[in-house]
Amino acid sequence: MEYDSLIAGTITGEEFDAMRVLARPAQPLREPNLIPHPRLNALRRLGTTKIYADTADVRELQGVISIDESSIYSDVDGNTINQPLVHKVIRKYLDQWDPQTCSDRFGFSVNKPVTLERTALCYAILCAKIGNDFDHRFAGRRSWEVSLQLHMGLTKFPNLAKDIARWIHRMAPAAIIKVPFVPYAPECFIVARDLEREGIPVNFTSTFSARQVVAAALLCDVTRTNIFLGRLDQGLEASLLGAHVSLESQRVLRQLRHALGVKTLLIVASIRNWDTFVHTAGCDVYTAPVNVLRHWMRQEQIAPEEVTSRLDHSYDDRLGTSARVLSLLGTERIARLYDVEPSFIEFLQTFGSTQEWRELNDAETLFKRFEEAGYGDMFYSPRQDDWAEIRRGKVPDLNGSLTQRLPLDTLYSLLADADFEKHQEEMDGQITRHLYR
Repeated sequence: MEYDSLIAGTITGEEFDAMRVLARPAQPLREPNLIPHPRLNALRRLGTTKIYADTADVRELQGVISIDESSIYSDVDGNTINQPLVHKVIRKYLDQWDPQTCSDRFGFSVNKPVTLERTALCYAILCAKIGNDFDHRFAGRRSWEVSLQLHMGLTKFPNLAKDIARWIHRMAPAAIIKVPFVPYAPECFIVARDLEREGIPVNFTSTFSARQVVAAALLCDVTRTNIFLGRLDQGLEASLLGAHVSLESQRVLRQLRHALGVKTLLIVASIRNWDTFVHTAGCDVYTAPVNVLRHWMRQEQIAPEEVTSRLDHSYDDRLGTSARVLSLLGTERIARLYDVEPSFIEFLQTFGSTQEWRELNDAETLFKRFEEAGYGDMFYSPRQDDWAEIRRGKVPDLNGSLTQRLPLDTLYSLLADADFEKHQEEMDGQITRHLYR
């Protein structure tokens, strides 16, 4: 199906005003006193530019960074939101929307069909409202950054994805748009490239390896990209593999920044334990669940002055990967998570500078260029019988057929996206029942 006549691309001024009303923050703008926290500030001293919280719940974050009625800790200066996090709060936000009002102002009614366009736009307005709530509560006299993820149904419809991203950015100016890396939809790179060209910052997410980070930086020069280090350790029964992948990714990004001027910053994401901050200190950006931030702020094992940069440190000799995983996968396959071949960087630099890439809008051609260069395994279109394994969980089934056949980073991205899609489908049902009754 093609979306040639897009609702998002043909919204009238009156309809946009209605969208803005729906996305309006619940509270008036506040300007709290901003006070640094010593353990969070220790990370900034080592070069970290941003610290985010993984949450879509204003009250959850307020309980950790609020000092009193008028003061908050300044070092948390953004938050990241994905489908599972929105799912936790969607009922509260939907309850604030009167279905009749939505129908009158924006035409969400049983008289119009439920389409991907409409559902994705409803979800975008919800996300913008969440983002605005955080911005108005915590920004104060500084810039607050909130990463809002696009509806997962948009992965194969780049034009619609870009239209929805534009509306999110207009409704929530503090937003960075999360574009997931989808191995079966190479057009995700085209979406990220085009949004960044328009000045809409992109957080290229669902990424698990140094080579995925490099591809996002060199092809799209995205504002942010990620390593989901906690899932790497969990799935491969390791202790410091995720930290090592993060540090190697940070190092190669630092080299590209100095040599080529790319602006991409790395987010160390999917943090499970407070000691990850110690093991990866010096990385560009962190995003952590609120409970992990709380533990880091309150722990007394490591004093702030004892935290030192790990940017030139290697955990290659103590990744902690279990013997079972090593026997099943081998060291070479695991090393591909953090090793980036010089020839891959050369391919990305060369291809990224061509007129073909600058004007390319065809996902199939993009895949062919990767395949011709020997890196087509970054992408994979699942067969019908693959989906049961992909939807089984967020980490690889070590005995599964895909784990034996695919590069680990490609598989991890498929698993992450499938998890987001499951939450998306459930939320789409809630949106439909609430607004289209």
